[in-house]
Amino acid sequence: MIGSKGLPATYGGIERHIEEIGRRLASRGHDVTVFGRKPFSLDGTHLGMRIRVLPSIPTKNLDTATSSLAACIPSLSNDFDIVHFHGIGPSIFAWIPRLARKKTVATIHALDYRQRKWGAFARIMLKMGERSAVRNTDAAIAVSKLMTGQLSAQYSRKVHYIPNGANLRSVPDFRDSSSLGLKSGGYILTVGRFIMEREFHTLIRAFSGIDTEMKLVIAGDERFEGEYARRLREIADPRVIFPGYVSGERLDELYAHCRFYVLPSLVEGLPISLIEAMSFSKPVLISDIPENIEVAEGVARIFAKGDRSDLARALKEMIGMGEDERTAMGRKGRDRVIGEYDWDRITDSTESLYLDLMRRGR
Repeated sequence: MIGSKGLPATYGGIERHIEEIGRRLASRGHDVTVFGRKPFSLDGTHLGMRIRVLPSIPTKNLDTATSSLAACIPSLSNDFDIVHFHGIGPSIFAWIPRLARKKTVATIHALDYRQRKWGAFARIMLKMGERSAVRNTDAAIAVSKLMTGQLSAQYSRKVHYIPNGANLRSVPDFRDSSSLGLKSGGYILTVGRFIMEREFHTLIRAFSGIDTEMKLVIAGDERFEGEYARRLREIADPRVIFPGYVSGERLDELYAHCRFYVLPSLVEGLPISLIEAMSFSKPVLISDIPENIEVAEGVARIFAKGDRSDLARALKEMIGMGEDERTAMGRKGRDRVIGEYDWDRITDSTESLYLDLMRRGR
């Protein structure tokens, strides 16, 4: 597996995707190696997978690219039958393992060039990575039905649909989060990287005009995005809590005890954070972008993307929603996760694709 920061999966959706599939493949008897980079990962083993840390240039534009290129060199060895790239950036190097006749797979998690943080050159390279993911591999995967259809039509080649997922977990006690001044059921939650497309600034401004004792918790990674994070703190009132990057049991606690989850994004791939919130039977409020609607249509409240006043209206409605309605809404979301976003079935699909490629190769 090439393209992640590494494991354990504490930094993002790609890492979670790799961890959940990789651990299941390893339990089925496959040898799985995940290439990572510092400071996110260490050499060793994790949940049955081998972790190899390689050097990179740790800047916003070069970190992923240089670590992925470095991983391509050992991927040429006889240790590997399948080389699986994750993300369109790393996939620009998908042609390299094919020099050694390796079977290559690429998963397209998001169309990253739509993010405003990238300059013109970076966008060109990311679009080249998208093309390489579809054209220079033995199989291409997209995590949403929307991207699957778009990419298949654009490149006139079959793209496989294999989504993200979530694990169904028991509700943890409300313990650690009380140190943030929170009460169980007394806060709204959103989770994600601090980038403009997450629309956290619009969420804060919409929330600021609402007369409520509820808190708003914005949990996420500020790496490479310090200026945007500083701006968010400047416009936030005292009811807005920034716990920083949260993972593991503490993140589960935040999901499980929020009043509801909100995802105001302008751009997504297939949002794992939304699926995670739904897996804890939480009501969800989403912007009306197709990627969010694909996950939660029929089980979520929806507002117009980027529209501060419409988001404020929807927040007020969700805050005022009765307990019975919240419970019913959350149950529908959990049922949808069980039916569509189960990691065991997702792993079945990935394993079947691998084995089919190997049979065709022989």
